[in-house]
Amino acid sequence: MQNQPLSSSDQGKLLIFTLLLSPSVVFLVGAIPAIFLAFGLFMMKKNQDFSNIETAVTNFKGYVWFALIGCVLSALYWGNMYFNQEDRWHSYDDKFFISLMFAVVAFAYLIAVDFLFFKPLKVHSGWVSVNGIFSSKSKSFNKPNAETELNIIKGEKLKQYSVADELLKWAKLKEDGHISQDDFNEARAKLLKRN
Repeated sequence: MQNQPLSSSDQGKLLIFTLLLSPSVVFLVGAIPAIFLAFGLFMMKKNQDFSNIETAVTNFKGYVWFALIGCVLSALYWGNMYFNQEDRWHSYDDKFFISLMFAVVAFAYLIAVDFLFFKPLKVHSGWVSVNGIFSSKSKSFNKPNAETELNIIKGEKLKQYSVADELLKWAKLKEDGHISQDDFNEARAKLLKRN
């Protein structure tokens, strides 16, 4: 199942997670965790490596755990002030309930990132890392034709160097492991044919 495209229900889970995360991003509270996930998706697409998503989710969770602990400590402090207040002129209830609400939201994000974001992607990790999240067609990795891959002779540039110089350059590339023996043979044949 890792090399299968995401089902519509899995894509729907990702959409729901994005919609749940968007209010926190709008209020700038969740901008940093959203940046972690966006960067993880970008790097996964660039490197075709699913471990970037795993790292992004770990960073997301670490940041949200930090926020959750801060909210719980704040709720405990304001709750203590609220329940032990002697001076009724100062009301601490709004600060207590706001801190408690933020703690609940942070805990909900910890659950949501697992079930609505990470697990659907993890199940299809092989597909997602190569083809992308919303693609339904596999990218073909056919080797491009040799003409475009080894376009070594471009118009007037050959006149600046001798064929021997070009052969030395291609031999050096082969020795350094940048090209294969077949690539070298093809380039040599093209250079000698032009001469």
